[in-house]
Order: sequence, then C-alpha cells, then structure tokens
Amino acid sequence: MDPLMASVAEAVRRRAEAPPPAAGLDPDAELSSLGVTSLGVAGLIVDLEEEFSFQFPADAVTPEVFHTLRTLTDSVRALCRHQSG
Repeated sequence: MDPLMASVAEAVRRRAEAPPPAAGLDPDAELSSLGVTSLGVAGLIVDLEEEFSFQFPADAVTPEVFHTLRTLTDSVRALCRHQSG
C-alpha cells in the first residue's frame, strides 16, 4: 500500500463506526461496508482537507469518489496535484 493510501486508510479507520483492522484493509471494499456512514464521510472530508492542505470542491463530493478506499485515494492524489500546481 503506497504512503498516501495508507494515510487515507487511517483516516477511514478513524471515521468508521466499527473500525476495520488496519492489516488487510481491502482498497476496493466499499467505504460503507467498512463502517463509514454519511456522517463519517463529512468527517473524512474535514480530516483529509486538514491533513493534505487542500479543499474538496463541491463537485468532488460524490458517491463515486467516496465509494472505496482506492477511489478516495485517487481523488485525493489528483486534488493535491491540481491544487498545488
């Protein structure tokens, strides 16, 4: 797991209702199946914006972005690149 995905995974674990084990966290598992509720998604947005110093544009807060750890990590990576350069 690359370092960015590991950081996003840790944020997901903190916001999950019943945190999944860190070991073996499937990047393609749906966030909802990992225990992330809509309130958890709101918290994830705040956590990730603070940790990576970017802002989620309104059009990036979609079910597709917050579908899996992989889709969320890919979006964070793209937003960090886009907003830093």
